[in-house]
Amino acid sequence: MTSVNPKESKRDLIIEAAIQVFSQKGYHYTKMEEIAVAAGIGKGTIYEYFTSKMQLLQEIMERSFCLYHESMTSEVNQALPFREKIRMLVQGHFKFCQENKELTRIIFWDTEIMDEELKDWACRKRVEKEQHLQALIEAGISSGEIREIDSKMLTVVISGIFGAIWVPVVIDGWEIDAATAAEQVIDIIMNGIKK
Repeated sequence: MTSVNPKESKRDLIIEAAIQVFSQKGYHYTKMEEIAVAAGIGKGTIYEYFTSKMQLLQEIMERSFCLYHESMTSEVNQALPFREKIRMLVQGHFKFCQENKELTRIIFWDTEIMDEELKDWACRKRVEKEQHLQALIEAGISSGEIREIDSKMLTVVISGIFGAIWVPVVIDGWEIDAATAAEQVIDIIMNGIKK
């Protein structure tokens, strides 16, 4: 039987409560007292784990990006054809947005509240994600699976699709099967819209 470290479980409890409150009220309008109430602990307990609301947000962002990255890349096998790799990335994005609506809202919506250190970190993560995608595209071009195309431009287009998906899913409550949606998006990317 494995034992749970009480410090870690309380830290996780605080993080989960903060995600819930931040996603409902936004970072600026959230008070530490509200997070404490949502976590069922005293306000002082939060400060045993986090020195500030910004540090708490930083921890949430770091965990969120790790979880997001895992959902996007965990099943992508390098031996798969280009179309299948991109379809899996799109499906992973849809699934992450659907299964982590509160985190998605914080990651994609409340970005103006980030301090410079967090902005720099988020920018590095975005660049890493785009470099990975661009490498997949360039491999697809090299293997002849897709035509010669500006790999940076296609990276920007596909990244834009990822950036646009979260709003209808999280804000508008769009219910769509992730696999079906991913297949439709990939059909548009691979075949265009020309009749």
